[in-house]
Amino acid sequence: MASAIDDRTLSPILQALNALYTGSNRQTKEQAGQFLEQFQKSQEAWTISHTILSSPSLPIESKLFAAQTLRSKVIYDLHQLPADGQLQLRSSLITLLGTYTAGPKIILTQLCLALANLAIQLVQWKSALEDVIRACGNDAASAPIVLEFLKVLPEEASDVKKIPLSEDELKERTKELLENNAMQVLNILVAYVSSANTPQSSHALIFECLNSWLREVPLETIVNSPLLNIVFQALSNDDLFDAATDCVCSMIRETRDLDDESDIVSTLYSKVIELRPRIAESKDDPDAFRNYTQIFADAGEVWHMVIARQPRQFKSLVEAVAECASYDEDLEVIQFTFYFWYLLKQMLVLDRYEDAKRELRDVFLGLVDILINHLHYPYEERNGDLFGNNKEQEEKFRAFRHEMGDVLKDCCAVVGASFALRKAYTKVNDCLQAQNMGENIPWQDIEAPIFSMRAMAREVDLDETHVLPDVMTLLIRLPDHKKIRFAVTLVLGRYTEWTAKHPEYLEAQLTYITNGFYVNDSDIAGAAAQSMMHFCRDCGQHLVNYIDQLHDFYEKIAPQIHVESLYDLTDGVAHLVAAQPLDKIYNSLKMFCAPVVARLYSRANAPVDEAGYRKIADEVELLDTFARLVHPHIDPGNPDPCMQFWSEVWPLIDLLLDNHGQSTYVSERCCKFIRTLMYSYRTSFFSLLGTVAEKLVVCFDKFHYGCYLWASGIAVREYGNEYSDQNIQSAVWEFAFRQSISTFKYMSTVNIADIPDVVEDLFRLLSNLITSYPYRFIPSELCKPSVDAARAIFTTENKEPIFTAMDLLHDIFSYGFSTPPVSNIMFNDAGEQYYDANAVPPEIQGIVKQIVLAEGEMLTRQVFSGLLYTFPRECVSDGTSVLLVLLKLAGLPNAVQWVNSTLAMLPAIAMTQQEKEKYLSAVDIAIQSDDMNRLRRQTMDFIGWYTRRNVTPRSEIRRIGDARDMRFTFAS
Repeated sequence: MASAIDDRTLSPILQALNALYTGSNRQTKEQAGQFLEQFQKSQEAWTISHTILSSPSLPIESKLFAAQTLRSKVIYDLHQLPADGQLQLRSSLITLLGTYTAGPKIILTQLCLALANLAIQLVQWKSALEDVIRACGNDAASAPIVLEFLKVLPEEASDVKKIPLSEDELKERTKELLENNAMQVLNILVAYVSSANTPQSSHALIFECLNSWLREVPLETIVNSPLLNIVFQALSNDDLFDAATDCVCSMIRETRDLDDESDIVSTLYSKVIELRPRIAESKDDPDAFRNYTQIFADAGEVWHMVIARQPRQFKSLVEAVAECASYDEDLEVIQFTFYFWYLLKQMLVLDRYEDAKRELRDVFLGLVDILINHLHYPYEERNGDLFGNNKEQEEKFRAFRHEMGDVLKDCCAVVGASFALRKAYTKVNDCLQAQNMGENIPWQDIEAPIFSMRAMAREVDLDETHVLPDVMTLLIRLPDHKKIRFAVTLVLGRYTEWTAKHPEYLEAQLTYITNGFYVNDSDIAGAAAQSMMHFCRDCGQHLVNYIDQLHDFYEKIAPQIHVESLYDLTDGVAHLVAAQPLDKIYNSLKMFCAPVVARLYSRANAPVDEAGYRKIADEVELLDTFARLVHPHIDPGNPDPCMQFWSEVWPLIDLLLDNHGQSTYVSERCCKFIRTLMYSYRTSFFSLLGTVAEKLVVCFDKFHYGCYLWASGIAVREYGNEYSDQNIQSAVWEFAFRQSISTFKYMSTVNIADIPDVVEDLFRLLSNLITSYPYRFIPSELCKPSVDAARAIFTTENKEPIFTAMDLLHDIFSYGFSTPPVSNIMFNDAGEQYYDANAVPPEIQGIVKQIVLAEGEMLTRQVFSGLLYTFPRECVSDGTSVLLVLLKLAGLPNAVQWVNSTLAMLPAIAMTQQEKEKYLSAVDIAIQSDDMNRLRRQTMDFIGWYTRRNVTPRSEIRRIGDARDMRFTFAS
C-alpha cells in the first residue's frame, strides 16, 4: 500500500512529532498535537504511515506513531478505503509484520492490533488465521508475530463498543474467527511450547496467548493437554511467573460453573494446593507473594460453594488463604482475600452448611487475630507523623481498616460475635495488665482491638451478657491517649442500643462522652457529637427527664465545635425533643431553637459577606434538623404544637429571603427547610401553605434560582392530590401555573444551556403538575411551551435536564392514548371513590395528537440526533421510550415518513440504503402490529450498531441535519 512520498509531505509530520516528543514550549506541543490529530483523520494518513514504517532510517518514535495511526484508522476510518483498497491493506499489514519480527515489540503489537481489527471487520476474509499463519511461516523466528496476533484477536473481538458491526454480524464473525479456530490455536500453542526451537523469550507470550483464548477452548482440553503442567511449572521461572499466574487464575475462573465432582476442579485443586509451601517461601519477595495470594484468593472465590459442601477436603485451601492474609508487609495484597471470606461466610451461615461452619470455625477464629493485628497504626513516626505527612497513604489505611471491619463482621457471623469480641477484649485487657505492671505498651496495641470492637458492633446481640459488661467496664478506664479516647468514644456510640437495654452503664458512658467535648481535639469532639447523637436516638427513654441539663450542655458546647459535629449533636437532641410528652414538645422545641432564631435575626437585618451567608445557611440547617425529626403524631382536628412554633419562625425565613436570598447558600437552605416542613407536617402545614407558595413565586421572579422551582414541585406533589380538599388543590394549581409561566418567561431571555439546574427543576415541577392535574395541564398554556422547552434542551448536552425532559415528554404524550399512564381516582354520584383506567377524554387525546403532528417530525429528528450523537449513553433507554411513544401516536404513514426523512439526513457513508430500509421496515411492521417492545429492541440495536460504526472520538458530525441548537421562546 506504500507509495513514494516526497520530503515536502513527510517533513511537516516529522517536525510535528519532534516538537511533540522533544519540544519544551507548551503552545508548540499543543499545536503539534492538534496537527497530528488532524493528520490521523486524513485520507493521506494511510499511505504516509506505510511509508514511515517502511523507512529504516526514521526514528522509532515516528514509526510508533505511524503504527498507532494505522491501528486507529482501521478501527475508525476503514470506510475511507474501497473494497480492493481494504484487501491491499491486508497484504501490506502482513508484509509490515514481517519487517518488525525482531521488534520493537511495541510497534509489532500496534500492527497486530491493526490486523486483528481488520480481520474482524473484513467479514469476507474467511481464512484470516490460516492466511496470517501461512504468510508469517512456521519457523521459530515467526513465533512472536503469530503469537502476538493470536493474543490480541480475542481481546479486540470482545471490545464491542468500537467494532462497527451489527450484533448479529459480530456474533457470526466471532464464531468464524474464534470458536471455529479454537482447537487449531491450542494445537499451535502446544507445538510452540513443545518445540526446542521456540525461543525462551516467546514462552511468556504463549501463556498470554493461552489466557486470551481460554474462553474459546474447552477447559477440559487444556487440562488434559501438556499445557497444564507447563503452566504450573512456569511459576518457578521468574521470567514467566506473571504470565503463568494470569493463566492459572484464568483457568480457575473458568471452572466457576462446573459441578463439584468435576475432574477438572479436582485436578486444578491438587495443582493449586501443591503451591501452598511457596506462600512462606515467598514472604521475602513481595511480587511473588502477591501472585500466590492472587491464585489462592481466586481459587477460594470460585470454589467457595465447593468448600461449603466438602469442607474437610478443601480446608487446606481455606487455611492457605488465611496464611496469605497473615502477611503484614503489603496490606493491598491482603485485600485480595476479603471477597473470599465474604462469599464463604454467605454459605456457612445457611443451616444446611452447619457442619462446614463447625469444621472451619477455627480458621475464622484465627482470622480474627490476624485482622486485629493488621488494624494497628504504624509504630514509628516519620517527620513527626505516623504516615510521614502522606495524606493519601493515611486515607488508604483508614479505608483499609473499614474493609477489614467488614471481614470481622463475616468472622462474627461464623464463630459467634461473643467469641470474636472476647478476643478483642482479651487483647486490650492484657495490654492494661502489662501496663499496670510497669511495661511500656504502645497505644497502637490498645487502639487496634478497640477499633475491632466498633466494627463488630452490629453483629453483637442486644441481649449479650457474657462479654459486653466486661468491655464496657474496661473501656472507660483506659489510658487517656487521644487516639484511644477517640476510638473508645466511637465504640460507645456503636453500642447504644445495647446500653438502652442495660441502662446501668448509661451514666458512666455519657460522662465519658461529654468529657470528650472539653478535650482540645476536633476529632474527639466530632466523635463525641456523633456518639451523643446515637445515645439520644437509642436511649431517649432514659434521658427524657434530663432535657434541661442537656439544653445547658448543648448551648455551652455548640459554639466550640465544628459545624459538622454540631449537626450530629443537634440530630441527637432533636430525637430527645421528639421523645417528650406532647404537652411539653412546644416548650422543648422553642427552648433549643430560640437561640438559633435569635442569632439568625441578628444577621437578617445586617450586611454580611460570603462567610456570613454560609453561617446563616448553617443556622437554618439546625432548624431543618429539628423540623425533620420532631413531628409527633397529632389526631385529626387537633392543633400541632410544632407547627405553632414554626409559624412563629416563618417571618424570620421570610426576612432572610428578602435580605439575603441573593446568596445561593441562603436560598437553597431555606428551600430545603420549606421542603422539610411540608414533609414533616403535611396537613398541619396548610396554615402556612399559601404564604409560603407566594414567597416561592416572588423569590424566583427576583433571583431565578432553581431551588424555588424544586420546592414548588414538592408542594405540588404533596398537596396537589386527592388527599387535599378542592380549595387546596385549586390553590396549588394556580400557584404552580404562575410559577411555571414565570419560568418560561425567564428562559426565553437566556440561553437555556447556561441554566441547566433551573431547567431540570422546572421539568420536575411540570412532571408533578401533569401527574396531579393532567386534564388541567394539557389544555392549558403550559403544555405546548413544555414540549418546546424539552426540544430546546435536547440540542444541548446537559445530562440531567435531558433525563427530566424525556420523562416530561413521555408523560405528556402518554395522554394521547385512550388509557392514561396511571389510573385516575374518580368519584361516583354517591361520593364513593373508584379507579377509572379508561378516563382520557377524547378532547385531551386530540390536543396531544395535535401537538405531536405539529412537532413530531422535528422532534423525531432531535431525539434521533441525540440518541446517535449527543445524549449520554445512560439516556438511550429513556430516549428510545420517548421516540416510540411519539411514533406510535403518529401512526402510519407519518411514523415511517418521519424516520425516513431523519435517516436521509445522515451522512451517505454512514449506512447503506439496504440498512436504512431494514430499519424502516421494522418501524412499519411494529406500528401495524402494535408490537412496540420488538421495535424498542430493534431501535436500541440500531443505535448501538450505528454509534459503533460512525460515532468515534474523531467524528466531526455532532448532530443530524438541522437538529441544531434551538433557542427557547415564549410569548405569554
